[in-house]
Amino acid sequence: MVNSSSNKVEAAFLQRQEALSRWENEGGAGKDEVQAAAHEMTNGEMVHLRIRVIALENLVITLLAEGSDRQIEVAREMAAYISPRAGFTPHPLTTQAADHMIDIVDRAMPFRTMQSIKRTASAPSSPYKHTPIFDENTIPAGLRKEHRTKAGVWGVIRVLDGRLRYHVLDPASETILDPEHPGLVLPDQPHCVEPLGPVRMQVEFYDHLPDPSVPQLGD
Repeated sequence: MVNSSSNKVEAAFLQRQEALSRWENEGGAGKDEVQAAAHEMTNGEMVHLRIRVIALENLVITLLAEGSDRQIEVAREMAAYISPRAGFTPHPLTTQAADHMIDIVDRAMPFRTMQSIKRTASAPSSPYKHTPIFDENTIPAGLRKEHRTKAGVWGVIRVLDGRLRYHVLDPASETILDPEHPGLVLPDQPHCVEPLGPVRMQVEFYDHLPDPSVPQLGD
């Protein structure tokens, strides 16, 4: 009896090898090698190929949705790398593949947002550290000039009394903080603060994205 599973694996392997041999020096046929002739795909082969492509695309989207920010950056960098560049001959298939890579990354973004919200909801709400309470005279000079938290560290600037100008330098923005409006500090984001008259404020530090609307002031 013929092993149908083995036949499918062998057929898929041969199909891949034939496709690679027609790629003109992009991982397939060498300069002097004869390219394999393309044969007409049967309906069954087309359906099988589409199923595999859909499955692989969704697996990649799943991995990107759970991946780090650096992995997203690398995916975009790779798409840019195989896009048409000066001094290189553009290959239609590669150009289209680069566009499709960006499309897959973009399709993963909504799921990354959902995962971030879920992690925030399940994460402990208490900060792992907070500063003393400062007033307009005791706010450290380091907070008044450009500074940032470390990678993986979020902050919440809470104003107990008065008002505080919160400058984010990249991307540039300016917000007036008061007891009803705390400020969220993202990891490694350059920022500074400026008291607007008498003020009392404190900074909380988290190892996860916090919910600034939940007060967690310490003594």
